Amino acid sequence: MHESAHALERRHCTVMLVSGAADGGTRATLAFTAALAAASMDQPTLVYLAGDGAYWGYEGRAHGVRVGGFPALADLIESFVVAGGQIGLCPQSDGACSPSASGSAPPPTRLPGVRLQGLPSVLAHSADGSALTF
Repeated sequence: MHESAHALERRHCTVMLVSGAADGGTRATLAFTAALAAASMDQPTLVYLAGDGAYWGYEGRAHGVRVGGFPALADLIESFVVAGGQIGLCPQSDGACSPSASGSAPPPTRLPGVRLQGLPSVLAHSADGSALTF
């Protein structure tokens, strides 16, 4: 294998998901499909949830979301994590896209493996790779 081909295989991939449920999960489905493809190609892959995209970082949010022609979103997320993918959540967005932000409901529970990450760590991950935004 050529050195340049090996370098491409190991390039980091960052998928920025900033879209919430307003589109029925279409952008989230596309984001996790792209991320799963990258992780399946043995690329260190991070899905970073920020802004409205933070919605997808909590238990139950992807349940029942299915876009025609794609696996269910919950299955894509699970497969992505099993493939070694990481999910980061913007600390400023943590809980902001939930009914509990008003104090009337208990705080949402993050998905297993979702960790709070600031933008500097996301930029460091992206520095030697590629980034996609959905």
